[in-house]
Amino acid sequence: MKIQTCLFTAFLLFALLEGVSAQVRVVGGPVVLHSNVASQWGGHTFSYVLQGQWHVFWAATLNEWETADNGEKRFLTQLVGQFPLPGTDGVPAVHAFSIKEPGAYGGNEPLLMRTPDGYLHVILGINHHTDNPRYGYGTLRYYRSARPEDVTEWVERTELIPQVPPYNQFHLRMNAAVTADGQRAALVILAISEDGSVPFNTPLIFYGHRQGLDFRFDKPIKYHEPFAFFYPLVAATEAGVVVVGNVWDVHEHATSRLIHLDWQGNILHEEELPADAVDGRYLSYDMRPVRPGDWQHLLIYHNMSPKDGPWRHDFLVYDLTTRKLRLVNEVPTARGYSNAGKWQYISPTRSVFINNPSMGKLQAWEGDILGGEKVVAEPVAGMDVLELGYKASSYVMTPNPCQGSVTVPGVMYVMSDVYNPEKLQQDPGPCSLLLWRLSTGE
Repeated sequence: MKIQTCLFTAFLLFALLEGVSAQVRVVGGPVVLHSNVASQWGGHTFSYVLQGQWHVFWAATLNEWETADNGEKRFLTQLVGQFPLPGTDGVPAVHAFSIKEPGAYGGNEPLLMRTPDGYLHVILGINHHTDNPRYGYGTLRYYRSARPEDVTEWVERTELIPQVPPYNQFHLRMNAAVTADGQRAALVILAISEDGSVPFNTPLIFYGHRQGLDFRFDKPIKYHEPFAFFYPLVAATEAGVVVVGNVWDVHEHATSRLIHLDWQGNILHEEELPADAVDGRYLSYDMRPVRPGDWQHLLIYHNMSPKDGPWRHDFLVYDLTTRKLRLVNEVPTARGYSNAGKWQYISPTRSVFINNPSMGKLQAWEGDILGGEKVVAEPVAGMDVLELGYKASSYVMTPNPCQGSVTVPGVMYVMSDVYNPEKLQQDPGPCSLLLWRLSTGE
């Protein structure tokens, strides 16, 4: 039965390729943004790459660490960098945020946001040890760039995020988004406590309002009962905030849930995303406006991976006005091609999905994905990191308008953290961050 399933999937994949030609191609790169970073934790979800007017901005953890007494690796420095776009006066630069707090042993890669005036906003989470070897917690820092489109100097504004009991200790699986006009922001996070006064993984949302150059965040709102909620996708719109998170309440049957909130933290709509009855992973890894400027409709990429197949890439659209979720395409694939990836709009009849099925050669799936039509799946020439001398590619990351990225028609930037030849399996690095510039053939 398993062999028959694989053969059937391969047949469907071949059928999808017939009669369609690929147009996506590399026109720049790969550029090595940094050659000594740790693997990008959660890179398929979080905002570690951002596109501005003059630069592509990126975030990473420097691969300099020590081993703590409990055996954990202690990371000391987080990085935010910029790489100039062609035809601009941008310049490359890197800024290091050094972690120096009692009990601190590292933090997550900085979350990036950009407002239309060009100012950059960074949310950084810091992990802390306690005297209890079974309990640690995270705290938040907030920084705003001193100048537009410039990572070289930052103003710390952490005092603008309320962190007071009972919500002052966090599980740092978090994400942030900004509205298209840059006037409001949303930060989704999980609250925890050592004594159980705050149930483990209590979902919170911080709403931020632009005051001057900064966001001032209100006290967080508990918007749902606790559940095993990981890797949230977030979109902030005039019609409210949409959160899509992966729910691991049953480890063997991991699913995704969509929650649409108003700007007071009330749930307007809640829905489970599609999942087969059999064990497997049914998880969402991308959400963004379905077309440039259309914030009433959000495209959600949903990875369908039953334990024994058949596997497919699902693409759904959520309508914030009608609060309806609609499946627009399901693309069957073989197991080895089912890894997560990122989607981008090209035209009313074309879009592209990029993933790294082999952890080496990045793949483009393109065609009328939104129309439910055939797509072509082909490796993109110049994006095979094995040919470049690396061991593997890990995550695929692309700029997203939900964090304030600028969209340029016909152009797509793709970033991946790749394993350097000397990286050992048990170590988080060294990795290199590579950036490609693609033409989408528009």
